[in-house]
Amino acid sequence: MKHLTLTLMILFLSVAGLQATTAGSPPESTADFPKPIISEDYVLMPGDSLLVTITGATNYSYLTGVTYEGKVTLNMPVASLPTIQGTYVPQYDVVAVVPIYGLSLKTARDSVAKAFSRYLKNVRVDLTLMGMRTFDVLVAGEVRNPGVVRALPIHRVSMVIEHAGGISAIGSRSQIALKRNGVSFATVDLLEFDRSGDVRTNPFVHDGDVIIVPQMERSVVVKGAVFGKREYELRVAELTAAREKLSEGLYELIEGDRIADLVIRAGGFTPWADPEKAYIERDNEKLYVSLQAVLDEPEGPRNIAMQHGDVLVVPSVNSVVYVQGQVAIPGPYPFQPNLHAQDYIGVAGGPLSDASMSSAHVKRNGQRIPVRENPPIEEGDLIQIPRQVFKFWQDYVEIGAVVASLLISYLTLTK
Repeated sequence: MKHLTLTLMILFLSVAGLQATTAGSPPESTADFPKPIISEDYVLMPGDSLLVTITGATNYSYLTGVTYEGKVTLNMPVASLPTIQGTYVPQYDVVAVVPIYGLSLKTARDSVAKAFSRYLKNVRVDLTLMGMRTFDVLVAGEVRNPGVVRALPIHRVSMVIEHAGGISAIGSRSQIALKRNGVSFATVDLLEFDRSGDVRTNPFVHDGDVIIVPQMERSVVVKGAVFGKREYELRVAELTAAREKLSEGLYELIEGDRIADLVIRAGGFTPWADPEKAYIERDNEKLYVSLQAVLDEPEGPRNIAMQHGDVLVVPSVNSVVYVQGQVAIPGPYPFQPNLHAQDYIGVAGGPLSDASMSSAHVKRNGQRIPVRENPPIEEGDLIQIPRQVFKFWQDYVEIGAVVASLLISYLTLTK
């Protein structure tokens, strides 16, 4: 038993050292290993590391790997050499090799066990995956960082694309081409994968695969009070000032998509949305829709088909703050959380010279809150900056003085 424990310690240290010195390996995180590997699914290839464990009438283990020819060695202990510490380290000899190229981990275990049965009786053979091979996958097209990505056998197309920076704002998620061995292998549909979780639409990658992300053929814009799952990089959003509350995104349009499909694709509307006032901008017209009715009855007539170039707008309830009175640029401004009265006055260009800041106030639900307290602002607030009363009469005095001066000059000239 001591021999087996010492052997396992050496094997685990060897594997750790091997993984630490492997160049170009992708970062291993919980995202790379979302769940345990299923032995029936994992296909063995050159570069994989295995722990072969024999238990029963004879007990020992050894670390081996799949060779470049796709084979694994059958090792048997032949002697035990003493160490300085007084323990014994078993020595192994290769008695045979077994081809396991392209076999699943489970099938390979059965093949290795059958081969061992010619040399050992009444034993159980098990294979444990200790280290996975890495390989290169080329990612091209509409991704943020196109180029070669180092991948693992458990990576699907979506994960490799994420390692390449993700799909750009104009990239298609439904028409991704996967090429293998120089020919078209599959069309990857990540929209369907996100919707249904069908792994057939998001296959595993293999060594030398090429992933090509084309541009969207058809698209729509969804903006306003939606949670948002896409960016819009083509232009600065009109609602950027309220980015924390509003979203604007470019979404791929699939044949047959209707309003409800795009709302779901955009993450759904937010609690502060006004779904009864939503509308579609199409050909310089506004088509008003009730999103709540559309989602309640997706097969109903209100859930109309979307068209390429449509803009679906989901407004917010009281999503603006009004600044009125003696400021440089009075008017409505997009609400932004965590801003105070002085912030909005600054956004409005600041007070004019005749502004009465001591009388300035915020109107909210019938209340008047003094601006001098610089209160935090809520949606729908009205910031009122009145004019100074003294300044008002001073203007008339100045105008009167000018008129009097002109009248005296006229009378002097007429004499």
